[in-house]
Amino acid sequence: MECQNKALVSAGKEGIMKKTFLSLSFVMVVMSTFGQSSDVWQEFKSKFPDEAAIFVNRSEIQNIVIKADSLQVFSDVKEDVLHLKDQTEFLSGRRVYGSHFTQVNNLKARTLVWDKNRYKEMDVTSFKKNSDRDRGIFYDDSYYYSFDFPSVALRNRTQLEYTENIRDPKFLSGYVFQSYLPQVKSSFIVKASKDVTLFYEVMNDPNKLVQFKKSEKGGIVTYEWFAENMPASKSEDNSPSARYYVPHVVCYVKSFETKKGKVNVLSDLNDLYRWYYTFIKDLNKESSPELTSIVEKIKASSKNELDLVKNVFYWVQTNIQYIAFEQGMRGLIPHNGSYICEKRYGDCKDMANLIVNMLKLANVKAYHTWIGTRDLPYRYTKVPTPLVDNHMIATYVAADGKYYFLDATSDHTAFGLPSSMIQGKEALISIDENKFEVKEVPVMSMDRSVMTDSMSIKIEGTQLVGTGRSELSGYSKVFGGYELDRAEQDHVKRYVTRLLGKGSNKFYLDTYSLGDLEDRDKTTKINYTFRVADYFQKLGEEMYINLNLNKDFYNTYINVETRKAPKDNEYQYVKYEVVELAIPDDYVIDYLPPNATHHADLVGYDMTYQSLPGKILFTKKFYVNYLMMNPSSFQEWNDAVKKVSEAYRESIILKKK
Repeated sequence: MECQNKALVSAGKEGIMKKTFLSLSFVMVVMSTFGQSSDVWQEFKSKFPDEAAIFVNRSEIQNIVIKADSLQVFSDVKEDVLHLKDQTEFLSGRRVYGSHFTQVNNLKARTLVWDKNRYKEMDVTSFKKNSDRDRGIFYDDSYYYSFDFPSVALRNRTQLEYTENIRDPKFLSGYVFQSYLPQVKSSFIVKASKDVTLFYEVMNDPNKLVQFKKSEKGGIVTYEWFAENMPASKSEDNSPSARYYVPHVVCYVKSFETKKGKVNVLSDLNDLYRWYYTFIKDLNKESSPELTSIVEKIKASSKNELDLVKNVFYWVQTNIQYIAFEQGMRGLIPHNGSYICEKRYGDCKDMANLIVNMLKLANVKAYHTWIGTRDLPYRYTKVPTPLVDNHMIATYVAADGKYYFLDATSDHTAFGLPSSMIQGKEALISIDENKFEVKEVPVMSMDRSVMTDSMSIKIEGTQLVGTGRSELSGYSKVFGGYELDRAEQDHVKRYVTRLLGKGSNKFYLDTYSLGDLEDRDKTTKINYTFRVADYFQKLGEEMYINLNLNKDFYNTYINVETRKAPKDNEYQYVKYEVVELAIPDDYVIDYLPPNATHHADLVGYDMTYQSLPGKILFTKKFYVNYLMMNPSSFQEWNDAVKKVSEAYRESIILKKK
């Protein structure tokens, strides 16, 4: 789904590149200034008793130099890791990433082996260069060097240094101050000519852990950010990119002075747009007879302009296979629409351009649109650089002023529904050579994504036996579609079992059938039969049955003391359940639980029990109403979880007549 425009992000680190764990280490470090003494290990062992290893020093020094009428940028990256425990072999293997836009040079690595009260150097002699291809990437010019530090053990130190040559100053990515290990010292230094104007800002640092100083000498301005005793950034479930919440510096070039005058680089959003426009200005000069014929057929079958736009969008979703292709400037410039139509595959920018091309042939205006997925925390109005985006879509503006954000990479998404990964993001819409618009993609309300699950159950022997019907709409349909639209039927059945599983691991899905899976404008239907063994309990003449066959978020408390990262959610949704239980002929109702309700901003539910002739009707509405839950809301979540978990424990009681 997501188009990783690596040419835009390869110069970035951590979440901006696609590496999440070791990429934080790759934002790098300075060689240790501590002496060769066992006291170093003794000191830090007592200071970090629970840690396997620490960064003694980690740094990046970035040099921005004016050469003639252009800028040259290179960074010296260094790190020094002290191993505090024996079991640190997992830290021996390393990778250093590069790409067309960020070339890695002068790579050196060594282990300092503690032996007889002194360190002995053991150099790494083998660095293997590998192609770095994500799943779904057809061609990718990113690469990495892999190597292993020798003799990684207690008291030893592993040191790494290399240079990054950044081929375009627009791709500066700043520096992340937290990594996967604690850091004694961490620093980011930028040395630039006094004729270079920078933007810089420290983000996510409410406790002022990162200090800053600026100095000038000999026409060179030094900007230095530094921090001490930074804790490790721990991996936590459902957390967003680390740049959403860890301290980091965003720094980029606004402009520089030459003998010919001022040269703007990214002084404001106008500069970014003017550069981006060069990628699309020469597209679609001619259209093939095949593409023209396809558009004419779609136009002839469409009722009106809005229907035409929908049909073009659906044609691209259905007929063009998403395959990313990232090589140098090819990561930025789309192919012409006719080429993509002929090949029947393309990446996000190819599919977006094809939609624009097809609608233009139909005399309908649509616009190339750059946008970042929710993996990226930045906004054009705050940070007008390539850090903001990694994706392209098309935008259509209807006569009534409504914006339609058309992302054909999300092939199960209905017309009018933006792909889930761009909700709430700013879109940079290209109107013409000199005009653009920034528009925020709306966040879809929870009522747009609904799952209903209605079932009739009865007791047969020691089992619950039932028939059910489930319907999926909105993003529930989209995400379900990716799993249900598979050739491997065993995979599909396993997914349906997970989606509809009731009560316990003794749930068995007997049969199921799918309806309207391919029709984006209708809900997906799943009709099924099932049984659950040993679900209810008999005590004497009483029978206990819990009608909460699905217990969403039961006891899913968040540890408010230890969790620092927000919780990320793909989309907001509502889930309805209706359970109709046939009362056995020789039983009557002895106890119905009280109705339960809890409505909060993030999550809520309504549960009702109703006695009807010969049956009990249980209904439940459960909603999740957030895309990102910040730590300040964790207690609200826990309060709701406590209440719903208590309600889940209630059972009906049937008694023999």
